[in-house]
Order: sequence, then C-alpha cells, then structure tokens
Amino acid sequence: MAANVINGEQVARGVREKLKAEVASLKKEKKKPPGLAIIVVKSPFSRVHVARLKERTCHQLGINCKIYYLPETTTDEEIIFLIERLNASREIHGINIHPLTPHLNHTLVSQLVDPRKDVEGLHFLNMGNFLMGDFHMVPFVARGIMKVIESTGESLEGKRAVIVGRSQLVGKPIAFLLLHQNATVSICHSQTPDLALFTKNADILVVAAGHPHTINKNMVKEGAMVIDVGVNQVGTHLIGDVDFEDVEKIAGWITPVPGGVGPVTIAMLLDNLVKAARTL
Repeated sequence: MAANVINGEQVARGVREKLKAEVASLKKEKKKPPGLAIIVVKSPFSRVHVARLKERTCHQLGINCKIYYLPETTTDEEIIFLIERLNASREIHGINIHPLTPHLNHTLVSQLVDPRKDVEGLHFLNMGNFLMGDFHMVPFVARGIMKVIESTGESLEGKRAVIVGRSQLVGKPIAFLLLHQNATVSICHSQTPDLALFTKNADILVVAAGHPHTINKNMVKEGAMVIDVGVNQVGTHLIGDVDFEDVEKIAGWITPVPGGVGPVTIAMLLDNLVKAARTL
C-alpha cells in the first residue's frame, strides 16, 4: 500500500493565512511592513530559485523583501559591509543569507547579523537560548520540518527518530526539537558505518544528507514517516535525498520534492521575521 503523501503547500497555506493577518496588524501598529533582506552570492550553491520563491511569498503577504544578488567574486569584507548596513536599517527586520561559496566564511558572516534580525536562528546567542529551551527564535528549517510532522497528527512520544545529516541549520536543531517531543533520537552522517542499520529501525526518518537518492526502500521501516529535506538539481529536475518512487511503496507517510518541506520552511522563515519585527 502506497504511503500518505504530505502536501507541504497545503500545510504552508495555513501558516501563510495566519501570517497575512499578523502582517496587516503589524503594518497598522508600526506604520510600515516587516522587511526581509536576502543575500545571494551567485554560484551553484546559491539556490536563486528559492530566493525568488521567498520574494514572491513576501509580496503575497504584504512583506517588504529585498534580494541582494552579489557576484561569485564577493569577499567576506564586502558581505560584512552589507550586513552592517542592513543591521542599521530601520526598514529591515530580518536577514537571510543563502548558502555561500566555500571561499567565504559563513560562520563569521552569520555571527555579525544583529541577533534581533537573525530570522535564521543561527546566531550563537539565539542558538544558545534555543538549546536552553527558549523557543522564541528557532532555526526556521527545523521549525518547518516539525510543522510538517505535526500536520500528520502522529504522536512522537516514545518513537524512534533518525536524522541523516548533522548541519547547524537542519540536523542538530531538528534532533533537539524531536527530543523535546519525547522521541528517542539518533543522528547519522557521512561517517556513520552501515547507515541502513539505523534508518531501518526509525519510526520517523528525517533525511538532510545533501546527496540525491541517499535513501531507498531497503533502508526504511515499513510504515515509517519519511521527511525528505534534500533539494538536488539533476539536469532540469529537482529531486530529494530520498528515492521517492521507491520509498513510497513501503513508508506510512512521505514528503515529495518539490512540494514537501520547502514551502513550509519558507513560511516558518517569515513567521520568524514577523516575530522579529514585533520587537524592533
């Protein structure tokens, strides 16, 4: 029997409807809309199409959005100068930095964002508060994943959860959120021997490996919930880290790529933005 396919666009629509009302309220209260700045250094890593989706969603909600497209030759100093300008701007309430090229220091750059404008939830101050149980500014991708899981109505208590990937943006934060819901959590990564030994026992499998079709049906427990966070461009197509057609045959729930986690993470980024705008 085929898995239940989780419609991420439908989940995101519910979040956006709530946000639209909150943005209208903020405009009335603050006399200006929330403002999001997106920094995109053009490269194979930059995901320009995602930046455009964010911009389009902002416009639908009445949010001011400005994308800063920078050349691949951009230096740390040039990005830092831009961030300092955005930190000082009264029109910008959140800063979102797309994946940078390897020659740029993403950690250094992200830590120079004003913590009050850190809608990614990656500043050390916000991450520290999060790990201490203050969920005011949670990393937005992890929030999106949890929203997708919650949409199924399945209880997480006592379930075995396995995360494939240990990034600061996805793997580590989602592990913490699942622990908070009383799941028993394992984190796997590129150095984990016999990955299938872990994934095959997971009731909830979150895959953020960064490699297309890392997971097939032989690595999945029958009836498991499989959340695919991967976005990989192969030719003209976007595919996930999970072999969807294969795993759909055995999973209980599964997210497609595109149309699964992606729209929800954008919605949660903008939810973080609205939170930030309320305090600035």
